[in-house]
Amino acid sequence: KVAAGHLMLEAVFAVLIGFGLRTWVASAVVHRLVAGIGGAGLVAMGCLILARINSLSLSRRSQLSFQGGPITGGAFFSAVSPGFFLWGATIGTAVLFQGLLKGLMGVACVAAGHALADVAWYWSVSFSVERGRAFCTDKLYRGIMASLAVCLIILGIGLPVKYWLMGGAR
Repeated sequence: KVAAGHLMLEAVFAVLIGFGLRTWVASAVVHRLVAGIGGAGLVAMGCLILARINSLSLSRRSQLSFQGGPITGGAFFSAVSPGFFLWGATIGTAVLFQGLLKGLMGVACVAAGHALADVAWYWSVSFSVERGRAFCTDKLYRGIMASLAVCLIILGIGLPVKYWLMGGAR
């Protein structure tokens, strides 16, 4: 269901790209805005994980849920990901246009292949987390999460620095 929400957002984004949104999303202003907002979000997420690190456990079932449900959550968390729009405006658009060169069947094949890849990715992550509980202690899990939280903070600081102080991607 999370993958379905992600895919619905991607479909809307692909349609908007087709109507000319690519130029706007690829602009330096939007890159800087996404870097700032996305960077702040990554830092906040990393800090929240670190603040709750001692309460994290694989030994008990989590009751966490996104209030809007898994489909809305998949769309929401994709939309707030700093890389989602930039990827769509660059690589995603290029792949979509390559499919378009082969006509509607090409676009359908690109869309189906991408959807299958997304579903496979979400499934493999879910499966790995569920099956990994038997091999991962809470202490190891907390260490992994703390390391990932620090990486999120570093990335969150690095995004705005790259785009604001260093002039964007080179």
